[in-house]
Amino acid sequence: MAISLDYETYWSRKLKYSASTLIAEQYCRHDMFDPYLLAVCDGKQQWCGHPRDFNWSALDGQTLLSHNRYFDNNVTTELVRRGWIPKLNYKEWHCTADMTAYLCNRRALDNAVEFLYGVKLDKSARTESEGKHWPQDYSEAERASMLKYAPLDAYWCHKLWTDHGDKWPEIERRLSVMTCNQGMRGVQINTDLLDEYIVQSHEVKLNTERLLPWLTDDEEEAETWDDFHISPTATKCIAEQCRRNGIPCPPVKAHEGAEAYEDWEFQYGRQYPWIPGLTSWRSVNKLYKTFMLVKQRLRADGTMPFGLKYFGAHTGRWSGSEKINMQNPRKKPLLVNEHGLMETNLERLESAFKQKKKEGAFPGWVRNALDFRALIIPRPGKKMITCDLSQIEPRVLAWLSGNTAMLDAVRGGFSVYEAFARANLGYNTPGDMSEVNPDYYKMVKIMVLGLGYQAGWEKFITIAADMGDIDITKDDPEWVEETNPFTGETKKVSGYGTRSKQVVAEFRAKSQKTVDLWKKLDEGFKCSVAGTFTVTLPSGRKMSYRNVSCVPRMGVNKKTGKPERQFVWMAESDGRMKQYYGGKFTENITQATARDAFGVQLVQLEDDFGDGTVLFTSHDEAINEVDQSVTADDIEHVMSQCPPWLEGCPIAAKAKEVAHYTK
Repeated sequence: MAISLDYETYWSRKLKYSASTLIAEQYCRHDMFDPYLLAVCDGKQQWCGHPRDFNWSALDGQTLLSHNRYFDNNVTTELVRRGWIPKLNYKEWHCTADMTAYLCNRRALDNAVEFLYGVKLDKSARTESEGKHWPQDYSEAERASMLKYAPLDAYWCHKLWTDHGDKWPEIERRLSVMTCNQGMRGVQINTDLLDEYIVQSHEVKLNTERLLPWLTDDEEEAETWDDFHISPTATKCIAEQCRRNGIPCPPVKAHEGAEAYEDWEFQYGRQYPWIPGLTSWRSVNKLYKTFMLVKQRLRADGTMPFGLKYFGAHTGRWSGSEKINMQNPRKKPLLVNEHGLMETNLERLESAFKQKKKEGAFPGWVRNALDFRALIIPRPGKKMITCDLSQIEPRVLAWLSGNTAMLDAVRGGFSVYEAFARANLGYNTPGDMSEVNPDYYKMVKIMVLGLGYQAGWEKFITIAADMGDIDITKDDPEWVEETNPFTGETKKVSGYGTRSKQVVAEFRAKSQKTVDLWKKLDEGFKCSVAGTFTVTLPSGRKMSYRNVSCVPRMGVNKKTGKPERQFVWMAESDGRMKQYYGGKFTENITQATARDAFGVQLVQLEDDFGDGTVLFTSHDEAINEVDQSVTADDIEHVMSQCPPWLEGCPIAAKAKEVAHYTK
């Protein structure tokens, strides 16, 4: 039998005590913790009252359901810890929020119910309960309203499971349970190193603030800012400083994009040190806050609970949660230079990281290296083994598009990038391409990673800079001649992007199978106008793009620069309408297929080495905590296995034993 349960607990935004400001375990361990109502439903009967009055033995051996198991499980654990209820002996516990995220990309209960049943739930009773203690702070009418509202969440949770649980595959249920258990189990933290990082990052933060004119220590200069509300990132202070320097205000990232802001910073940052100082302050402050959050969440044994969202993205990938993003921690350590500031010079940074890799130590100018990943260590008696799938997405894309020549080359021992060069670009020079022709290898790698999803020449310029620090425009001619194919008229136009256009054109000409996949998906999508475009993945999972529509917009003609009416194709995939095209679908199904293969391997790791083996995941990487007898080869063997539904795709993995989490 399946039994759903849902709690109502005291919360207050004013007191900064809520599930949105604290991680679930902090919330439950707090002095203000008060779970005053429990609602339970088995599909036939419902019960609602104080948790102390419930017959907890009724749950023995049963399957439990919650719409946000992570929270309800923490509440139950705390009730047991405090001795308020007996320890539960349930069979299994599933999260219907995870289930609806899988089924229709709706995690919130009201959104899922409205989408699946067309019923709009009234959550006002919950909203109006803020800051109120039960029952004394409620009027008679408010108590009646709450007692009517509270059982509904448990009812709908159970109904969702009854009506749709069979559509949630067993392997996905296991991944959901694993994800919740990972967060509650937590990771071991190097507490001594954490304390050092807090002190060091706070010092860098203070040093950086001295670069900002409106935070100056100069009393006379400070007086000129008396009429401003002072903070490091105060918009009015930034605008005023721009006025004083006679430069335009920075573009707003949310409106004009990060690239526009970066262009502004590049143009004025060398002349005005406060501009890169502002960017540095944001980075340092973010890291400092992360360290402080870790400190606040530490348990007595030095472990830290965390949050991950199962099926947090439309493709099925996990996403970060609870303000510490375990999915996307800072890739490289923040280096503190001899001046006590965050080093921002790219050449200096690259040289420092190369020396560290080669000699095992940073150069002398590096005062400190602040590395969030280094905080995560194995528990006493255990060891940590990280394992990353090797170029999983290019391999999957080659499999999906039917690029058998490239797959054969990979199976023959070539790297994915050299395999592409040999299969698609006609490269045939003997020897390891990364050693014989490293510059070309680097360019091919960027082509494979950056162009498989239909990026245009303008986007590829950014991709080349981001992925390989390559300025692909540096040798572009100032002007080129362009001939109108209809009139034969020739005129001079800007040569910017010439090389990028050539690379993109070469990739598409030599990657016909990939281009055909773009076209096939794009045609299927456009034939689904006013309906739903559904793609069935190799694993059997279906990805749906709803409300397909062609939307007119005013745009700019790239050749003439004049306004023109354009059309974009849109669809809803996670509650929001987004623009889609063949390359975007290709990216989605490639990531989703790679994710499904990864999920099979995660379950197998726990089957082979025990529950709790996988500490957490980061994209295509599994961070594992294992017994001393388990080797990196053992983990690598499991994660190199190809699921039957992806037969023929040469999956590979690379595992290594590490003293702490590292990339």
